[in-house]
Amino acid sequence: MKNTVTTWGAFVLAFANVAQAELSDERQVLNAINNVGYFADQRDWDHVAAQFYSDGAVLDYSSFAEVSAGGSGDLPRLSPAEIVAAWQTVLPGYDRTHHLMGTESVTIDGNTATTTANVYATHILKNAGEDTWVFIGDYQHELVKTDDGWKITRMRANLRAQLGNENLPALATRRVAAGLYQKGDVQAR
Repeated sequence: MKNTVTTWGAFVLAFANVAQAELSDERQVLNAINNVGYFADQRDWDHVAAQFYSDGAVLDYSSFAEVSAGGSGDLPRLSPAEIVAAWQTVLPGYDRTHHLMGTESVTIDGNTATTTANVYATHILKNAGEDTWVFIGDYQHELVKTDDGWKITRMRANLRAQLGNENLPALATRRVAAGLYQKGDVQAR
């Protein structure tokens, strides 16, 4: 009887360790995808870059922006620094942004993971028109497990609806181009 209990206990402990490791991986994946929006909202560009795979990632905004001459399969792989540089052409132009993600789904297969997460991204910029633009949709991510943790290799934004001033992204971009933003918002830390 004692051997049966010991064997059963070892099995339960091994199963618990595997489940905990999977949960830990899932939590790390969720941290990586949530950290992108959180640190972008803080304009902490080094931490934004740290969420992406060092060999580069594909960003796909084709659901709402003309970002490539071809389809979403033709999008280039960008280095983390190039991703940050692209976002610095618009995000610092807003007075405030707030990316809220939830209802996340994570699938882990060995050293790769895929996610889908609903997003409600609020962008605020005082101007002559309405001050707010809200992106409602979802993000799909692909990640790879590295020695430095889970890193994003692909990020697709799927626009489902917009609220407010749909011209705000263009206004924010012009504001950055004209140098009308807090200079610290663009500098890497």
